[in-house]
Amino acid sequence: MTFYEEIRILREKNLEYVPFVTLKKGAKIPVIEGTVTLDRELEIPLLFEDFIADVKGSTLNDGLSMDNICAGMCFMIGADPEFLYRDYYMEILNKSKSNLQSYIIHLINKFNEKLEYAVIFALALVEIETSARNLFILGSALENLAVDHSEKKNSKKSDIFFDEAVKYYHSSCDEEENFTLSLYKLGFYYRGIGQYIRAKDYWDRFMEHDKDPVRIEEIRTENETLEKLVDYETGYRYVLEGNSEDGLDKLLPLVEYFPEWWNLLFVIGLAFRQNMEYEIASDYFKNVLFLKADQKESMNELAICYLNMNKFKEAEEILDNAIILSDNNSELLANRSVARIYQDKINEAEEDIDKALEINPNDEIAINIKKEIEKMK
Repeated sequence: MTFYEEIRILREKNLEYVPFVTLKKGAKIPVIEGTVTLDRELEIPLLFEDFIADVKGSTLNDGLSMDNICAGMCFMIGADPEFLYRDYYMEILNKSKSNLQSYIIHLINKFNEKLEYAVIFALALVEIETSARNLFILGSALENLAVDHSEKKNSKKSDIFFDEAVKYYHSSCDEEENFTLSLYKLGFYYRGIGQYIRAKDYWDRFMEHDKDPVRIEEIRTENETLEKLVDYETGYRYVLEGNSEDGLDKLLPLVEYFPEWWNLLFVIGLAFRQNMEYEIASDYFKNVLFLKADQKESMNELAICYLNMNKFKEAEEILDNAIILSDNNSELLANRSVARIYQDKINEAEEDIDKALEINPNDEIAINIKKEIEKMK
């Protein structure tokens, strides 16, 4: 389901519980400068909680308080932006509130424990103006809803709302490049998904432009760890590019700080394997498997090291375990085929390579292994 489908459902669900009352033509509504006299009958939405409170209090217009009329109109603008009376509501709201956007922010805070209400009011805020602040507020409301779904184990809904929250934080920065609250949020987001260089860029901009000493000190502290994570990402990129020496220069000093971070140990293992230092590389992959026994990529890399160290039986055994954990992995099957060839298990090797080619018929390495097996028969 898409975000827009989720929002449609959220809006429709909350509209079911919005009662409407009819104000007759000629009714007078108090505003900042006098009154507005209705030139037509007007359907007024009310939040159910406010409606009950007004009926008990017997206030304006047979039980309606002006503040609750305004809250209902704002809610309706967020819940159904194309509603028939939208423009009329906006006219009344602008005459009733000296700062309508500040009033809607007050409503978001008032209903901060009713997360769907907060989202609807935030949608109304963005309907009125797509400013950096308003886009941030909507993003924050969506993030709060995502966290709630996550706590309730609704991971799909949580992901949908969280992804959209991040988009609104980005949109906020599009409107105002250095809007610090969005920079703050995006720094945490990119750190959380392992894009440390990007996270640092957002936080550096935040530190440059924010004025809040508490937030600045928080991010200054976070940056102390982030600097090391930036070195990890830089080193990781070097290794992926085949530049293992520069990669190791960045990565090896980090082991002191993150001795049980298997991702770091894995990338260091890759770098040593690139350097053909298979004994050292194998130790790193073993350490990864000690920390994370089902890490299939490390099993495969350890097997490749064993193959290059002429430890063919050990390679086969580790690949046996990896294949049990994997479905239809042609690379694992091809590597086990090689391990079996060197142990003169030609028939078993051929079974492996045939399965590998069924999964990936265009795998050049598997095709060449198949040709070598054919020569041995």
